[in-house]
Amino acid sequence: MRMNKVLGVAMLVAVVGSMIVLGASDSASVNASFKIPSWISLSIQGNGDVSFASIIGPGQYNGSNDTQLRVLSTTNWAITSEIVFGSSTMPEGASEDVIKSALSMGFDKTKGAWGIHTVKVSYGFELDKDDMGSLPEGDYNLVVQYTATTD
Repeated sequence: MRMNKVLGVAMLVAVVGSMIVLGASDSASVNASFKIPSWISLSIQGNGDVSFASIIGPGQYNGSNDTQLRVLSTTNWAITSEIVFGSSTMPEGASEDVIKSALSMGFDKTKGAWGIHTVKVSYGFELDKDDMGSLPEGDYNLVVQYTATTD
């Protein structure tokens, strides 16, 4: 009987000791630091090309489609556009000034905060009768460059 009693007490101590060890915990922590600098990305979603009907005289002409730009930035941003005449093709003698004033780009937004943004650009081309004298017959292919910058 004494042996059973000692064995029973030993098993009880082993079980209680296990519960104490299993229930114990400890923790430690560290700080993980990093810095994200100002960063920006600009891309065209889908086919961004636009065309106009044949320009048959003075008036307002709408572009065939809009351009969807995607801006991804870690800070405030702004977007601008310009016609790159050095990469564009036009007939000899065509007035860059008339083209600059005739081509309009309507942005649904030109500024934003950090994050991912879609910017819609619509196009128009408006000529008065005097403008027609500065644009000779021929094919025109204008290159429009968009630039996104961080503040």
